Amino acid sequence: MSPSPASLDPPSLEALVESGMIELESLHPGGLLLTAELADLCAISTGLKVLDVACGTGESACYLAEKFGARVCGLDRSEALLARASDKAGSRSLDIQFCRGDAATLPFPDGEFDVVVCECTLCLLDKMSALSEMVRVVRRGGRVGIHDLYWDQAAAGALRDRLTANEGEEPETFEGWKRLFERGGLVAVAAVDRSELKTRWMRDVRGQLGLAGQLRLGVYATRRWGFGGLWRILRSEHLFSNRRLGYALVVGTRP
Repeated sequence: MSPSPASLDPPSLEALVESGMIELESLHPGGLLLTAELADLCAISTGLKVLDVACGTGESACYLAEKFGARVCGLDRSEALLARASDKAGSRSLDIQFCRGDAATLPFPDGEFDVVVCECTLCLLDKMSALSEMVRVVRRGGRVGIHDLYWDQAAAGALRDRLTANEGEEPETFEGWKRLFERGGLVAVAAVDRSELKTRWMRDVRGQLGLAGQLRLGVYATRRWGFGGLWRILRSEHLFSNRRLGYALVVGTRP
């Protein structure tokens, strides 16, 4: 028996963005302000070659090229998001390469980039495999930087299990992200807590949608995935709102 469309396309923020139901360009807390902070921590500057892993709609890639003068390459697994990214870069006359690929097997040679960034995605992946690839393709002395969810040390195991079951996400703790970077071979690892941005971002998204938009989203999700899919999205919102779930920037240097 062939798998159902719902099993091939599970309920997710990315799927709603691809559908056009949620008109977000920066798919992470903090938007481009956090992208700018990450760029500063990674010392991105004019002419540096930067890889944006899981680039989504290309908003950050375009921003890094426009504001910092970087030579940017964006990688994502979604053809729909890559098409939007390419159109966006073209409309801004930006020379950005976008390609489809897997973060665990990056299609680039060793030491190809000066900086590799990944925004709000690493906790969805096999973290060590993806991080090892990011380290492999950055040059010696280059930086790897992310921002992502983290668990408070006191977060219950059942709460963590619910996030994994519902979203497939497995964040580290704040200190755990730093240790992961160190195990990946990075040095001078620094982490910055930006948990306040998560709550603000969720509030802003709800504000942008408005009550009517949230109702339309609920109808769309029910038609596409059934009531189970709608319930999964509502559970996700509740989980992301949990005070035990924080948000952090983490940057390290390849020795």
